[in-house]
Amino acid sequence: MMVAMALLFAGWSLLAGSQPKQFGRIVRHGHLSKATGIAMRWAGAVLLLVPLAILVQSEGPSFGALVWACLLSISAMVVALMLAWLPRITSAT
Repeated sequence: MMVAMALLFAGWSLLAGSQPKQFGRIVRHGHLSKATGIAMRWAGAVLLLVPLAILVQSEGPSFGALVWACLLSISAMVVALMLAWLPRITSAT
């Protein structure tokens, strides 16, 4: 389950980082090319779906899908909170 959570966190992070505004905040005024943004979105989508297969295989179809949905929302909230606190963390260092 920890592997699934890590993959979901990475997937949401890639999806968030594929947005030009968030990319600029994360990479300090970096430029996001169109091809890089598309690649990040595809990789993020794949990383969000792989844990579904892992959890369905290990927990069964009904409970695995439920656990995936719960972990999906928790990891999305963690990424959103980290992006909200990012300016405060980077300005303190």
